[in-house]
Amino acid sequence: MRELPFWLRTAIFGWLAFWAAVHLYWGGFGFPEPITIRSLHLLVFTPPLFLLYPAFENRSPGSRPSVFDWLWAAASAAPHLWVFIYADAVNDRMEYVDPFTPLMMALAITCMVTMLEAIRRAVEPGLAWMTAGCLLYMFVGHQLPGVLNTRVFTTAEIMEAAWLVPTAGGVYGPLTGIVATTIAVFILFGSFMQGSGTGRLFANFGAAVAGRYTGGPAKVAVVSSGLFGTMSGSSVSNVITTGAMTIPLMVRIGYKPAVAAGIESAASVGGALMPPVMGAAAFVMAEITNIPYGDILVAAAIGAVLYYFAILAAVHFEAKKIGIEPMAVKDIPAWREVLADVHLVLPIGLLVYLMMERWSGNYSAFCASLAMVAVSLLRKRTRMGWRQVVEALTNAGLTMAPLAVAIAASGVVVSVLTATGMVVAFGGIIKEFSGGNFGLLAVMLCLTVLVLGLGIPTTPSYIIAAAIGVPQLLELGRPLGIDLLQANLFIFYFAVIADATPPVAASAFAAAAIAKASPTIASIHASRFGIAGFTVGFAFLYDPGIMLRGGLLEILSATSIQVIALVMITSAYAGYLLRPMGWPVRTAFAAVGLFAAFGHVAPDTLRLAVSAATLGGVGLAQFLFTRKDAMMRISALLLGLVITTPLLAQTVAPQQAGPTLSGVRSRGVLNCGISTGDPAWSQPDNQGVWQGLDADLCRAVAAAVLGDPSKVAWHPLTGQTRFPALAGGQIEMLARTTTWTFLRDAVNGLNFAAPYFMDGQGFLVKADSGIEHANQLDGASICLVSASTHELNLQDWARSINIRFQPVVFADKDEARRAYESGRCDAYTGDSSQLASVRAGFPEPSRHRVLPERISKEPYAVAVRHGDDQWFDIVRFVVLGLIEAEELGVTRENAARLATESDRPAVQRLLGRSGDLGPTVGLDRAWLLNAISAVGNYGEMYDRHLGANSPVQLPRGPNALWNAGGLLWSPPIR
Repeated sequence: MRELPFWLRTAIFGWLAFWAAVHLYWGGFGFPEPITIRSLHLLVFTPPLFLLYPAFENRSPGSRPSVFDWLWAAASAAPHLWVFIYADAVNDRMEYVDPFTPLMMALAITCMVTMLEAIRRAVEPGLAWMTAGCLLYMFVGHQLPGVLNTRVFTTAEIMEAAWLVPTAGGVYGPLTGIVATTIAVFILFGSFMQGSGTGRLFANFGAAVAGRYTGGPAKVAVVSSGLFGTMSGSSVSNVITTGAMTIPLMVRIGYKPAVAAGIESAASVGGALMPPVMGAAAFVMAEITNIPYGDILVAAAIGAVLYYFAILAAVHFEAKKIGIEPMAVKDIPAWREVLADVHLVLPIGLLVYLMMERWSGNYSAFCASLAMVAVSLLRKRTRMGWRQVVEALTNAGLTMAPLAVAIAASGVVVSVLTATGMVVAFGGIIKEFSGGNFGLLAVMLCLTVLVLGLGIPTTPSYIIAAAIGVPQLLELGRPLGIDLLQANLFIFYFAVIADATPPVAASAFAAAAIAKASPTIASIHASRFGIAGFTVGFAFLYDPGIMLRGGLLEILSATSIQVIALVMITSAYAGYLLRPMGWPVRTAFAAVGLFAAFGHVAPDTLRLAVSAATLGGVGLAQFLFTRKDAMMRISALLLGLVITTPLLAQTVAPQQAGPTLSGVRSRGVLNCGISTGDPAWSQPDNQGVWQGLDADLCRAVAAAVLGDPSKVAWHPLTGQTRFPALAGGQIEMLARTTTWTFLRDAVNGLNFAAPYFMDGQGFLVKADSGIEHANQLDGASICLVSASTHELNLQDWARSINIRFQPVVFADKDEARRAYESGRCDAYTGDSSQLASVRAGFPEPSRHRVLPERISKEPYAVAVRHGDDQWFDIVRFVVLGLIEAEELGVTRENAARLATESDRPAVQRLLGRSGDLGPTVGLDRAWLLNAISAVGNYGEMYDRHLGANSPVQLPRGPNALWNAGGLLWSPPIR
């Protein structure tokens, strides 16, 4: 960065601080509409990069911008300014349909060129070259052979895809939206943490905790770097901040310079893995997967602890081997010095609490930022005056600016990969090379992410690799029950540790510069100190217990395996456990440790038993030849506990419950996905209690599994968020008027239970519109909900009868209904039952009519994740059991009596009096009795919400039982 004159530096820093403050305000009080904020974000943060960063380190002016720099800055602002001014027109244009004018072409080219130059200067040349290469590929892809071949793209299509297709990607796509909203506010929170003196608290805490032990300075570096990482989110800035103190101290007390650089690099890289602020890539993950950030924090917590545990273990064994002493007492801060800043932890606690309570990330960070400023005022030494606040805002702006262009370029890459089909092609290549072997696929994706990390930063690397690799992991991982969060955390971990792996490791190179060591050797040491990044990354796929999933035994088992494996691997490398080890023991130790860490084909009990026995045996043997001082006795006690862990595990009876059932039982609540508010299906009543047919299905499953229909956590989901929420593990079942289709079942990794409602798509119109049949909708505007089957059905139907229509698409049903009611659309299309319930909810239902035509068949079915057959059977047969109960005449009122009095074998089996059906799926015998007693049989549910006893008054029609002229039936429950 240039050393600018005072007046210019003040002007630029003031500009950045002002807009950082504006972003903070938006975080608390709401952001502008997407195109406006995305274009404005790039407009205010891109031009300063040309003034702050020289074009060439040695040839460009170092103390002032050149005339060309000012021209670059002005040119970079023009495209974003145009989009900002004409945001409404950009929102209303139809992508690839409306003309891409010469002015748009000029602005798009200007945007691409200036963006690439800004990235080359301020971020990473490798990312600029990759982005340029992707754009070039769209020009020449039609001339390439094999899987690289694409269709011919015109220049207008290429520039439009890269610049002005915000729904799919490009410069103003969702990724830029993430960095302009949630990530921006978290950067501000981290900046306020630094400005308040929280960094001093972390440094003093690390020294007080670890400084008095063997290898003290190195352990201080590990602890303080992990804590600093929660503020900076950047491994390089973490190295520069903490390494300036710890690396020289480590070298001075006996560590080799390259080793000291490797320790600092590995510890600094792990900051992006450490909750509660895990770096930009984690927020991108939350947005693109629709998995709440709080859920990601919980899933990543044990992995982050294991990562730093492994570094501390490696540092400890290294220090013991070469005889490094603790820090000098005079250099260790007193605890009163640490406690003098302890009040600064309160805003961090507030942030975690708000995230766990599922407040939005940007609002949580906004509240925590204000709390940080307020809490700093409690003591003079931490008090933030206006100068410190402005400095914090400036630092945040300096971080946001390069990140803005980096993420915009990532959006361009993703847009190109999507438009050309290379997401599928690259995934297909990797899948083909793996031969359908999931383990080999995971290894190849690991290498792919590490290679991407050679030239581009963590966040773009994660985004690109996730677009390619996650679908493949989900497809081949279905038999293992791999879900969206597991696959993304796997990619995320390797994107993070790529910063510390050779041959190009940004954080290791920065640490090597401070240590005056070889960058390559430093990166090799960083890789071995950060070995847990590799073991934990694969454990996310194979040992979900480290994501706090499953019962206590599964979590303890998965964590114990990793702890033992990491102790063995790090001690084998150092050649020291309780005393030095010879090469034969080291080799055996390393082999067993690697087997425990990566031998996922073997049963967990075998990996745990073999590794614990080996570690305990070697430790005990070394203990017998070591002084029996206090520390050795403690070590022996710990090793004894490790040895007994597998023996204790063997004595615990295996659970019948599969992973999903076990998770539901351990939490004591069923996570059920429903609509955001759909009359007759799922909508809260005046007391806030969810009512409707779908809501009753959730209660029935909760009653069957937990014995209590009230044990349901309701998750209102839109059309876009419902499938990611289920695939990502946020919910266990989806009961949301969801149509069962081939692609949803085969591609999305879902299983659909038996259909519980047969519907068809229809149209709702105003009674005074004169429209009586669907073919009169030629030229009409039609409201519909995105991410549903309705849009495709509508297009197929319109083509078949040769009419045109104007779709008006909304994110959820409430928005679509309100738009229709206000007259924005001529008609509203949806499933007929939903249209009937919407009509019944209007103040004057007679002023609206549902047209008689049905243009599709829509079988509703409850969906669960693929890969857990036990849970699929439970949900499916709860639904079928309610249908069977109606056929057998079992109702909510008579179920308990018939369970003891009925002499009909079918009723006895249904209600658990005979036939042990419940235990075969891990439940008790009264599982279906509990479900029926909670909500009644299917007929009772239908009448209550849709039929004669409801405002909708919808005849049963095809939803009558098979023996009453309908289509619903259940196989024999026997």
